[in-house]
Amino acid sequence: MNTGRLNEPLSERVRRDLRNYTAAERRVAQSLLSDYPVAGLETVARFAQRAGTSGPTILRFVSRLGLKSYAEFQNCLRGEVQERLQGPLARYPSLRSWGEGGKVQERVGSALCRNIERAVRSVSPKEYAVITELVCDRRRAVFCLGGRFTQMLAAYFHHCLRELRPGVRLVREGSASWADYLLDVRRGDVLVMFDFRRYQRDVLEFASGAATQGAVIVLITDIWNSPIAALATHVIGCPVEVPTAFDSAVGGLAMAEVIVAGAVERLGEHAKRRIETLEVLRRPFHLESGSPSVGRKPDKNGKRGGLAS
Repeated sequence: MNTGRLNEPLSERVRRDLRNYTAAERRVAQSLLSDYPVAGLETVARFAQRAGTSGPTILRFVSRLGLKSYAEFQNCLRGEVQERLQGPLARYPSLRSWGEGGKVQERVGSALCRNIERAVRSVSPKEYAVITELVCDRRRAVFCLGGRFTQMLAAYFHHCLRELRPGVRLVREGSASWADYLLDVRRGDVLVMFDFRRYQRDVLEFASGAATQGAVIVLITDIWNSPIAALATHVIGCPVEVPTAFDSAVGGLAMAEVIVAGAVERLGEHAKRRIETLEVLRRPFHLESGSPSVGRKPDKNGKRGGLAS
C-alpha cells in the first residue's frame, strides 16, 4: 500500500477501496461506515456480529488497511475522534508546522487548491450523476440546512438551486422552529446538509427526523464524517485543513457549485426559461439607472438625473 495514504482518515481509504474488497470484507466496510467510528471501537467479536461475518474476516479487513493489528486500527480511530473535535484554539500548538516565512497567501492558496481537487475527485461520476438527478427531480422538494458556520454554504446552494427549479427550501432561524420544516418533509424528498467538525446535535436531530419521514439525505461533510453520515444515502467528504487556526469551507463550497453546475446542465431549457422569467419579475425591484426617480435630484429643466448626494 502507498504509505502516503496512511495519513488519510480510515473512512476515506475504506470508501475509495470499497470495490476492491471481497463480499465479506465489503460487509465489514459498510458496517464501519454506517456507524463511523463507533463500530470500529467495539471488540472484534461485537464488530463481527454487527457486520454479520467472522473475527478472522475483521482482522483481514484491518490488514487490508495496512495496519498490523486490531489494536493499531482502534488507535487510529481514537486519534481521528480527537482530531475531528478540534477547535481553532486546539490547533495553535501546530503553529510551527504551518511554515515560517514566505507568503501566507501562497501557503493557504496552495492548500485550498489541493482541498478542492481532493473534494471533487472523492465523488465518483456515477454517484455525482445520482445526486444531480435527485436535486433536479421536481417531484421531490429539496431542503437545505447547515450548522453555525456551514449554514452559509446551505444558503448559497439554496439560492442557486431555487433559480433553476421550484420546491427548494432553506431551513432558517433557530432550531426551536425546525419542527415546522420537518412537518412538510415527505417520503422521497431530498435533504442537502452541510456539517463539518464540531458537529451540532440540533443539526443531527433534524437529519434524524427527516430520515424517519423518508427523506433522502445528501451530506457534504469533512473527511472525518459527521455523525449524520450514518443516516445519509450519499456522503461527500471534503478536506478542510489549511495552515491556519480555522478549517476551510472552500471544499464544501466547491461541491455545492459542482452540483449546481450539474443541475444547470440537466435541467437545460426548463431552467433557462425559469431564469428568464425571474429576470423579468426582478426588474421593478431594481433601483438602478433605469429605475423611477426616487433619490434623484432634478436638473435645470426639472428632470431628475443623477443620484442626490
